[in-house]
Amino acid sequence: MPDPITYLPDADALLLRAPHALVAFGGWVDAGSGGTGGVRHLISSMHARKLAEIDPEDFYSFTDTRPLVAVTGPGERSVHWPGGEFHGAIIEPSSDAAHDLLLFVAPEPNLKWRAFASLMLDGLQHFGVQSVICIGSIFGAVPHRGEVRMTGWANEPRLREVLERNNVTFTNYEGPTGFVTVLLAEAQTRGLPAAAVFGFAPNYIQGVPNPRVSHALLKMVSSMTGIPLQLAELDRAGRSLTRQVDRLLVDQPQLREQVERMLNMMSMSEPESRAEAEPESEEQRGGPALDPNVELPSPQAVVSELEEFLKQLRQQDRGPTDGEGQ
Repeated sequence: MPDPITYLPDADALLLRAPHALVAFGGWVDAGSGGTGGVRHLISSMHARKLAEIDPEDFYSFTDTRPLVAVTGPGERSVHWPGGEFHGAIIEPSSDAAHDLLLFVAPEPNLKWRAFASLMLDGLQHFGVQSVICIGSIFGAVPHRGEVRMTGWANEPRLREVLERNNVTFTNYEGPTGFVTVLLAEAQTRGLPAAAVFGFAPNYIQGVPNPRVSHALLKMVSSMTGIPLQLAELDRAGRSLTRQVDRLLVDQPQLREQVERMLNMMSMSEPESRAEAEPESEEQRGGPALDPNVELPSPQAVVSELEEFLKQLRQQDRGPTDGEGQ
């Protein structure tokens, strides 16, 4: 039986210095690709080297998490299977950082969560990780500008202290959960320090990548690990998204009024209580990127998503129309 983790031939040649692991999963808690977008940005911008991958066969239902096909030439196609990949990133020697990064990104597994968590941690510990930080994002009653609100938890006092110092609200949610909770529980049984941090994305901007949330999450990671990260491009992308939404709302006063009304209505229930309870899987529908590292939605995509969301909200407010439900 083949090993479910495949290590590349030169994987151990990359000497990572007491690395911290940064991981993100698509699906349950990845609103606006806040978590996966942040990790993929680092993989690209830091020229991280792929070190290993997990065979997806036992962990994914391919009718739910479908493989992707790409055209490779005239009459030629290739299939990209969903799965987890480990990437190593060396921090600039000129910095004061004493640690490197091990990056992991994958769709949330559909099957055998405990086995996947154990296998994944085997891979992380193969490279000597000192801690595991999971990042993600959830939709909430928050505006598209201002400080990104965050919630999270940790299995170690030092990490909890860092979260508290950075105004991360500790979640007290109980109920159905995602894979991240299972992963952190397995890390705790191994005595491996671990934390999860989730940023809130505006509930009225769905279906498009939100680099503003990714930027805020990676700033938090830098604070937690002491590793300096170059985030200027993500910051610019986030500011550009904010300006796009601002222009849309200025040009459409009625839409702006509806957004403000929705925020006031939704803010009566704290978003932290829904941090894990709402499965918000979404397709990444966006416009052209600012550069290969950052995907930014087009204004047309933002308009479409805003109007569709508010249309649904108005229908809910009115209730069934004449003849409905009979």
